[in-house]
Amino acid sequence: MLLKRHLSTVTLMVALAVPISAMANGYQNLHQSAMGLGTAYAANGAGIDDVSAMFSNPASLSRFPGWNASAGVTLILPTDTFEGLSATTSGGVPITDGNPSEPSQFLDTTFSGFWYVSKQLSDKLHFGLAFNAPWATESDYTDTAASRYTATTTELTAYNLSPMLSYQVTEQLSLGAGLNIQYYTSKFATNISTTPAAPARGTDALATFEGDKLAFGATVGLEYQATDQWRFGVSYRSAINHEFDGDVQIDGSTAALAALPGFGISDSGSAKYDIATPWMLQLGAHGQINDKLEVYGSATLTGWSKFTDTIVETSNGLGTIEVKNGWHDAIYVAVGAGYQVTPKTKIFGGLAYDETPTPTKVRNPRAPNAHRYYVGLGLSHAFSPSRSIKFGYAHTFFDDAPIRLTEATNPGRGSLNGDIKIDADIVMVQYVHSF
Repeated sequence: MLLKRHLSTVTLMVALAVPISAMANGYQNLHQSAMGLGTAYAANGAGIDDVSAMFSNPASLSRFPGWNASAGVTLILPTDTFEGLSATTSGGVPITDGNPSEPSQFLDTTFSGFWYVSKQLSDKLHFGLAFNAPWATESDYTDTAASRYTATTTELTAYNLSPMLSYQVTEQLSLGAGLNIQYYTSKFATNISTTPAAPARGTDALATFEGDKLAFGATVGLEYQATDQWRFGVSYRSAINHEFDGDVQIDGSTAALAALPGFGISDSGSAKYDIATPWMLQLGAHGQINDKLEVYGSATLTGWSKFTDTIVETSNGLGTIEVKNGWHDAIYVAVGAGYQVTPKTKIFGGLAYDETPTPTKVRNPRAPNAHRYYVGLGLSHAFSPSRSIKFGYAHTFFDDAPIRLTEATNPGRGSLNGDIKIDADIVMVQYVHSF
């Protein structure tokens, strides 16, 4: 990052990276449907058989007559390590008092939830309302590790309320559209050193940036029943840019805070920055092979290239902070199948590949993205024609995520090297009711 004027010769290390890390690549939270999760999201776009299908394609509402409601809860259980840590300041001073590994998990066990409601308004018109958090992450690195000047706390959540409509154009074709009303809360923190020539935990302070923002986007889609056996879907979710007018607060010991004025810095001020949620283009297919067996497939292109370098403007003397991102668009592909074991019980499963949008040279511990592979399993059971419960499970395998930051890709913070390893188990339960 770049610190202007008074810090040009005496470097105060202030590390800021937009917090992006989740169980899908980027900071995406795909976990909005038990059938989706259990098929590794192969059923997204055209194959989900309950009202949660509207999340991935608003045109799917036309398949659900009358009133429908559904709600679910997701539990994410990550396992992670961050080892082999070494770091220097931007002036090349080694950080010698930091632990060489993260002493605790930096990705927390988390819960998330969602709900959906739909109503058939006429023979051709359906209305839906969805609430979820499709973009969210939370991580917490300790302030004792050598990486503390790059990342400590990260909390991001984009709450999304989506009113939608679908219209049955013909017996085969449905169109859908909706509005994404998105309320985004952000909090991220990092240590700063008040003794940059000899950085030490005892002289560190903690800089915390917070902001929230309401912004709007759109989603559109279509479903086409090509034959009695095959249905296809296409959907698009627009990017949403959040322009935060937030705050920065610096906390620390009396001695650390007393040192700040010597750098021309105060302990609080404003912080303006942008965070974007990317666009998504998805294709889905559902095939009813016979009365028991069905297959699913989906492919999603996510526009992470919209996530360009992040500029943070502060008013408390920290100056202008630059975070280099350099992400690229990424593909997610999945295949799956379902089998009707009994008239009331169906099992399903799937496999997926999730490409990382993050080049190695700019990978940040706040965003330890790597190529990922999903294995999903699930089950649905109908208690009656109008009531059912669904369970989904997926294990996510991550490629290793080496951190290889230099002064060029981590400006103002110096170098950081380490090796991150992650895997995760994801469990979901969802209730579905029709009226």
